[in-house]
Amino acid sequence: MSQGFIKLTRADDTLELLKDHNAFVLLTVIALRARRTEEFNVRNLRPGEALIGDYARYGMSRQQYRSAQRRLRHWGFASFKPTTNGTIATLLDERVYDVNIAREKPSGGPGTTIAHPSSDRPATTTKKHKKEKKEKKYSADSDEWRISELLLRLIVARKPDLRKPDLSRWAHDVGRMILLDGRTPEQIEPVVRWCQQDPFWQNNILSTAKLRKHFDRLELEMGRHAPTESTRQRVARMEREGTL
Repeated sequence: MSQGFIKLTRADDTLELLKDHNAFVLLTVIALRARRTEEFNVRNLRPGEALIGDYARYGMSRQQYRSAQRRLRHWGFASFKPTTNGTIATLLDERVYDVNIAREKPSGGPGTTIAHPSSDRPATTTKKHKKEKKEKKYSADSDEWRISELLLRLIVARKPDLRKPDLSRWAHDVGRMILLDGRTPEQIEPVVRWCQQDPFWQNNILSTAKLRKHFDRLELEMGRHAPTESTRQRVARMEREGTL
């Protein structure tokens, strides 16, 4: 593995990722192992790439390892390519870890010092990451966008003149629920429908940010009203009865 340093960035994304232990550990392993120069290596890894796969060494089961991969891929932190020698992980974004990839090739022979990034690079990188974060969008057929539209549609049914929200922002919050909170779309959707039927919660959950904030309480309240039914059964019954 190439020498050098990695930097853990103080950012909202870092704090959010810390809530998912396995994904954070896997990203840390990738950052620690990632190549930082073009120098020869038998695996032919390029800068930003790392060979991983020994998940038991960093305290994961195979299922936890695969789940962590999915989440890092979904959030755009890393990509993964299986090979006969293991999985090659590519660090796609430095908004959590800066792995100090050398930007200049060595000009001398053995012993030549690898040039470090220029002093103005952190500021440039920060601006780039802020722009990428702002521009990240979910497609109209994604679960994140679909759930956001569902919540908006149910609110507008009660208040037609509702000021139109930023659905991309709403989808971003749903994405955090799925990626960082471990919710599934199948788990979120019934809660959205229920809270917009409840006399108290329908006027308190007017955005996906509020939905995320109160999700655990909403599920508990929803279960209290139907102790013998699962979430899916309750929604199915309400649809049959025409009360949803």
